Amino acid sequence: MALAAGCGGGSDDPQSGPSPTLGPARARVLEQQLLDRRARAIRTHDLALFMRGVDRSDAAFADRQRRYYRNLVQLPLERFSYRVLPTQWPEDLLPTKAGGGARAPEVELTLQLRGYDDRPVLRTVGFVFSYRNDRPVLVSDRGATGEPLIRGGAAPWDLTAITVTEAGGVLAITDRKTRSSAGEVAAVVRRGIDQLQAALPYEWDAHVVVYHVEDKRVLSAFTDVPGGVIGQLGAMTFPEYSSAARNRVASTRMLLMLSSVAAGEPFLGRIVRHELSHVALGARDDGVPTWLSEGLAEYLGAREITPNKRIIATSALSRASSDPAVLPASSSFNGADQEWHYALSWMAVDYIVTSRGESRLWDLIKAMHADGRGTSDADQDAVLLQVLGLDGDELARRAQDRIRSIYG
Repeated sequence: MALAAGCGGGSDDPQSGPSPTLGPARARVLEQQLLDRRARAIRTHDLALFMRGVDRSDAAFADRQRRYYRNLVQLPLERFSYRVLPTQWPEDLLPTKAGGGARAPEVELTLQLRGYDDRPVLRTVGFVFSYRNDRPVLVSDRGATGEPLIRGGAAPWDLTAITVTEAGGVLAITDRKTRSSAGEVAAVVRRGIDQLQAALPYEWDAHVVVYHVEDKRVLSAFTDVPGGVIGQLGAMTFPEYSSAARNRVASTRMLLMLSSVAAGEPFLGRIVRHELSHVALGARDDGVPTWLSEGLAEYLGAREITPNKRIIATSALSRASSDPAVLPASSSFNGADQEWHYALSWMAVDYIVTSRGESRLWDLIKAMHADGRGTSDADQDAVLLQVLGLDGDELARRAQDRIRSIYG
């Protein structure tokens, strides 16, 4: 069956790749030109230009492209561009509708959110091109089983219709089912930012991107989920990278689950401050033992709550009454005992602040960070002794005693 070209013109030629006389190098140039027009359309808010070269005979694909356009033009884009790479996606990933000879180049997508990303976020995406009279037509952005051709993690705007709400340094991304909560989410995150500003001994840019979505396609796209099950989380932070090697962080973003918003205060503010602390610290706690990073986040999360309303997991109280505690190992922190690990880590940090003061806590963070070299679990006792005058076992015992005395 013949497919109409995106500009509205038709052709009797079946779907195919470029002719032998055109060659792959020239095809790549033509594909780059098409994608350059597409990027320019986003920057100039020109839907007609964006849809030029898109196959419209596939209504679902065309609708998906219009949705993607409507999503992108809401974002505060500093940079948005495509670069067609010489490599192709594996042939067995291509949808059968593309036909024999179709091209699916790997494409580097550059996207930077103004005011929120320190540098551009780079991802590898894919487009499937068929050719009409040696001119490329964009026929798909999906693989053989319908999955997006994206390497490095999809964003909400890749997968579903979004609403963008920006207020006071908060960029809230919501979907159809959560957009009614966008104002509430932006307000509670902004309040959390202000509260953290008063607690931190340094300045940060106080800007954050927060996803508050219900769409299962978006949630299932997350990788490296603490504990492995995203549905069991109240929130999480995650890095966006500016290199394929994932060794340069462009920004740290935040996901806030529906259950946390539904829970209301004081839980909502607490978990928002916890996650914001990871954003605010940035690289300052890179390489520190996990118990210290998460214990600090728990402490900052609970800091604004009156002491008699600071709850702790019931399972942690039970564990505190058993054998002597040890500081949680970084490698297994988010395993089966994570409730206990979070509670003990929080109380370890709380003990440090209560007995030594907040300034000594920040001294410990700085010493463990060690100018980016970090400190392993095996080497942490030397730093603890130097800064606090006690080792990890003693700190864990005092944290355990603190749980008993406060919550027992």
